[in-house]
Amino acid sequence: MGLQQSKDELLHQQVSNGNIEGIKALCRDGAGLEWIDREGNTPLIVACTNHGPYNVAKTLIELGANVNAYRPGRHAGTPLHHAAKRGREDVVKLLLSHGANALIMNDDCQSPLDVARAKGHTNVVRAIERHICLFSGWLREFYGPGFLEVLAPQLVSRKV
Repeated sequence: MGLQQSKDELLHQQVSNGNIEGIKALCRDGAGLEWIDREGNTPLIVACTNHGPYNVAKTLIELGANVNAYRPGRHAGTPLHHAAKRGREDVVKLLLSHGANALIMNDDCQSPLDVARAKGHTNVVRAIERHICLFSGWLREFYGPGFLEVLAPQLVSRKV
């Protein structure tokens, strides 16, 4: 490959640098939004991992990046896992609003909610819980926990 970088590698570099115009230009020129680098990252995972601008992740999603792209291996997970791990509440809400699956488990059998709890990011925990919680509030207090809590406790949990 020599000294010349591919469009896909340049896209990863532009994502790391937070250059939105560069990202759009490379995508118009055919750079792959789902291309995986040597470390197993897609551009969206890089955007969720870095503490760069929120608009980078938003731009990638608007361009068609897969919000449920899974990275296997040592630092496994979806973009939602990576954003939750780093406490990026704004990006977590963005991913959830664009259809990210909050119940996917990583290679350590942890959901994004579990990852956020383990790292102590209470704001992210609350954001994910608000998105996935089916049975809470006065209804739960009136009827008490039921079969749903036994079958899928992550859907009714409110502990931090």
